[in-house]
Amino acid sequence: MALSALAAAVPLALLLVLMGGLRKSGAVSAACGLAAAALLAVLIWQMPVKLAGWSAAYGLVYALWPIMWIVFTALWLYNLSVDTGKFELLRRWMAEHASGDRCIQAILVAFCFGALLEGMAGFGAPVAVAAYLLLGLGFSARRAVTLSLIANTAPVAFGSLGIPIVALAGVTGLDQMKLSAMVGRQLPFLSLLLPAYLVWVLAGRKGLRQTWPAALVAGSSFALAQFVTSNFWGPYAADIAAALVSIGALTALLRVWKPATVDAPAASSPQGAA
Repeated sequence: MALSALAAAVPLALLLVLMGGLRKSGAVSAACGLAAAALLAVLIWQMPVKLAGWSAAYGLVYALWPIMWIVFTALWLYNLSVDTGKFELLRRWMAEHASGDRCIQAILVAFCFGALLEGMAGFGAPVAVAAYLLLGLGFSARRAVTLSLIANTAPVAFGSLGIPIVALAGVTGLDQMKLSAMVGRQLPFLSLLLPAYLVWVLAGRKGLRQTWPAALVAGSSFALAQFVTSNFWGPYAADIAAALVSIGALTALLRVWKPATVDAPAASSPQGAA
């Protein structure tokens, strides 16, 4: 069993090495991983070549229909919001409700709003859009991307409309609700701590001391909603419900509480940073 698990991990390791180490494109890395998986299936597990080909074709169709249509509609809505000026209004709303403090802006935009985008669109859109918003709020390009990537670690397990859980249940035959519940019992611990970690990465201990109420409210409300939704409703809306609850809780807190001192980022624009 151990040797079988190691062999099965080869395509994934190859994919990570090609993309993360050798900086190859996603298409090249994925193609190499697919070829490695097919060879292992045929040579080690004695899978018929014809069946391996049909399995690859099924994976292609599965990727195009349940996954790519979500990405397409998400990009369409994003472009529509930009062309109509609604995206700029959203950026202004973020700036006003975050009180100009960069730590709270990071929690609200990268964590809360990024999680909402992950639940609706996923597949890189949360990092791209949240980073763009942070650029508009005055963050440097490197810091905006770093914060958005870190913040995406909590909601990405459920992904867009629960696709990772749905796909896992489909290929393993395990009960989808049980998988959702199990993930929903582990992930909230990370969700609870992640806003505080974002603040610590951005502004260190001083920033965390000043804005810990916001980090606590955002993390705890997100974790609780994520747990309840994933255990009693399913994986589809776990991130969406958690993000909406967290945004509402943090916004309500900011109406009655403000950090003692405001730590504002240097002014910049998305166009200039790009």
